[in-house]
Amino acid sequence: MTSLAAGLRPGSSRSASVLVALVVVVIALAVATAVLFARWQSARAADSARTAAVAAAKQKVPELLSYGYQTFSVDLARAEADTTGQFRATYGKLMTGQVEPTAMQNHVVTQASVSASSVVDSGSSSVTLLMFLSQQTKTDAKQESVLNDTAVQVTMSDVNGTWLVSNLTPKS
Repeated sequence: MTSLAAGLRPGSSRSASVLVALVVVVIALAVATAVLFARWQSARAADSARTAAVAAAKQKVPELLSYGYQTFSVDLARAEADTTGQFRATYGKLMTGQVEPTAMQNHVVTQASVSASSVVDSGSSSVTLLMFLSQQTKTDAKQESVLNDTAVQVTMSDVNGTWLVSNLTPKS
């Protein structure tokens, strides 16, 4: 009998070593596959979240920054419905405490639109964007629209499947 055939006989130490090595390789491949699959799923979830959050931000941020003196309470209620957390309270206080009195006194109508946006950071339940906005404002004192361009950093949070604004910070 050749030494090769003797090494592969059942019960030999060589066949046991080959079997152990084969089991180790299969386990390593299974673990590597599971890790790669988990990373792929996480990347897919983050990509899906990013896409949904950007679409929501493009709709909701202009609504937060657009209002008219004649429809202020309706505009505010609509905008607050698109916010969450501490930002909702901060936004409401700012709008009713500072913006509303000026809007009513000067008959202010402001319309915001998104010029461009870019994702700064994203996860599966929170996405931060940098958004460039244009705001057209009319008042009694100036019937011709005044155009202001601005940038804001916006954090969108997934709340029960709905993307809401959880922070908005002006950038200079």
